[in-house]
Amino acid sequence: MQKKAPVSTVPANPANWSPQSQRSVSAEWTKEYTSFHYNCWRCRTSALFSAEDQRYTYEVKKAPIDQNRILCQDCWRRSNQIAAGLSKAEQEWAESKQSLQLDKVFLDRWARLLDERDQYVPYRTDTAKKNMLARLLRNA
Repeated sequence: MQKKAPVSTVPANPANWSPQSQRSVSAEWTKEYTSFHYNCWRCRTSALFSAEDQRYTYEVKKAPIDQNRILCQDCWRRSNQIAAGLSKAEQEWAESKQSLQLDKVFLDRWARLLDERDQYVPYRTDTAKKNMLARLLRNA
């Protein structure tokens, strides 16, 4: 069992947020970040979104302030690997669509990545691409 770290706070500086976040309601009332525990959406592992991580996420990386963590570090890492694989597949498709239409290995790998992403990101199902790949796999 993972040991829970004590709750800590770090001062917030909304002036360092992205322009979109600075226009949000949160800019008026967010004075500090407070560490909080959550369960990973995918693996249900207990994880911590520390106050310092929040400061880095919102003020340095400029992520939207209304974005919350739903994945633990390991699942987040795998999610990024899947996203990179999908990006590579789409780039290959754009460059060589004609030859890849009949490449079962390529089409199957792309379809599996789309299916796997659904395990990590609950709101980005790409039904159109899944249907296209299923049709191409039937015809390949």
